[in-house]
Amino acid sequence: MALLNILVPLAVALLTGLLLVPLVIGMAVRWRVCEKPNGRTSREIAHIGGIAIFGAVLLSLVTVFLFVLHEHPLSRTFLPVLITSGIFTFLLGLIDDLRSLHYLYKLFLQIAVAGGVAAGGLALGAHFGHLALPFPASIVAFAVASAWILGATTSFNLIDGIDGLAAGIALVASASFAIAGIALDLTLVTALSAALFGASLAFLRFNFPPARIFMGDSGSLFIGLIFALVSLLVVFGGGGTLHRAGGSVLVLAVPLLDTTLAFFRRLLSGRKPFEADHMHLHHLLLFRFGSARRADAVLWSVSAVFSALGVLSMLGSTIALVAGVVLAVSFFAVALRRMVRFTIDRRRAERILSECGVSSTSMAVHTD
Repeated sequence: MALLNILVPLAVALLTGLLLVPLVIGMAVRWRVCEKPNGRTSREIAHIGGIAIFGAVLLSLVTVFLFVLHEHPLSRTFLPVLITSGIFTFLLGLIDDLRSLHYLYKLFLQIAVAGGVAAGGLALGAHFGHLALPFPASIVAFAVASAWILGATTSFNLIDGIDGLAAGIALVASASFAIAGIALDLTLVTALSAALFGASLAFLRFNFPPARIFMGDSGSLFIGLIFALVSLLVVFGGGGTLHRAGGSVLVLAVPLLDTTLAFFRRLLSGRKPFEADHMHLHHLLLFRFGSARRADAVLWSVSAVFSALGVLSMLGSTIALVAGVVLAVSFFAVALRRMVRFTIDRRRAERILSECGVSSTSMAVHTD
């Protein structure tokens, strides 16, 4: 049964994704739903790949819940939360892909979805007897869960800045959660992580530099939501809350650190905290190497190191947890210092961004 929990969702999501992505590319071309030169890229390319990711994960999980996990006691609690939150998050991202919502409207809707998911999950958990929290603890749990869901979805949305990066990090993180799910005997975590691994692998086949399609906000927000839900299942799935929570954060350290760095970097540089720029981790690596593939390889490797420490932490290793925290704090301090002091010739920056398919329109970098 444990093998089925991995193979069935992985295989269904992988095969479905490999079929859906080319269809979505063709659909985007026919409907002219492609990036324009004033978007995130200098190329005209399909940017609604989230449709394929969402479809692959959804079909995979329907198959799993019908034929593998249909008698699992958590299904009654988790399935409604997953379906409802997944649909709302996907639609929010798709609307933004098609209409380019103002960031304040988008943030408000993300907060509403995060709060609704947290409230619904806690309510259903209490109703079916999976959670027995007193009222004050329920309020704290609601606030923490809402903030975590918002942080995870936003972070994955922001890390999707160059070809292949978000899909590759999703592969590393989903594999890590699947391993933790097997070791901790968390069936739902294993199945959901395997489904996301299969969908991400299929998508990366077409998103690897030079990309033929982008996942868009519909894909990145949906992936972030899945990771938020998976990590919450890990935390509430047994004892050792500190180790499991810390390990989950470490697995998602790269997107979380990049988002936190963006916020503090903009404040220290006198910019608006939510103002877009070209100073994310992947942009700095682009300026350093001049190659999206090399930038991907570096950040995938960093993610793999954090994920390994995260899995060990979830399994109860205090040494791994402390090492991960020290590494994350050191990484943040060094990266923030270099970002604030970083300068580059504008023409060189524009040339590198253009060669890597990233739009330099309204470019915001520290230029000399």
